[in-house]
Amino acid sequence: MAHPITQHHSVLQQGLSAFLDAPLSNWPQYAGQFYYRSMEPAEHWIQAGEVSTEICFVISGLLRVYYIDQNGNEVNQHFYQPGEVIAPVSAIVAHEPCQYFIQALEPSEVMLADYKAIHEAEKSNPEWLQLEISIAQNVLLKSARREARLLLGNAEHRYKWFCKEYPELLERLPQYHIASFLGITPVSLSRLRKKQ
Repeated sequence: MAHPITQHHSVLQQGLSAFLDAPLSNWPQYAGQFYYRSMEPAEHWIQAGEVSTEICFVISGLLRVYYIDQNGNEVNQHFYQPGEVIAPVSAIVAHEPCQYFIQALEPSEVMLADYKAIHEAEKSNPEWLQLEISIAQNVLLKSARREARLLLGNAEHRYKWFCKEYPELLERLPQYHIASFLGITPVSLSRLRKKQ
């Protein structure tokens, strides 16, 4: 039986290869940059105000990215599932503290790596540079899509979009988390659900 960490590196390799639609070369060099971490529900990977230069590949579980607004309310920005990469891109690029929290909602397993170390390794491997670009594009695209829905769609449109985009999360997430993500109240969400 393979050692659990080896199994996690195998899942990581498959997941990152999917970003390029091709097998990754020099994998041992890249894999050595990542380390394993398990997280309990409600445990944070990043707290707002912390400086983080790590990227995170989700092996199992469910994580959320959220802010605390000026009224002290938690506002969900995104949810991340197995096979997805989370990175506080803006904080890393700007060399600033992170403005949001990243928290496990379920027992979760992740692989973490220092962005700067990976970036240095990429200088000698164009393939890894392309992977970095693909991951950054994926993170930014995910945020842009949600922002467009919040700005352009009404509550019903947003809910229908969520049902189509994230059907697997409808039963996994408490309703208040979904409502926060959609920018509506739990009462409004309950009404929308009854209309479906």
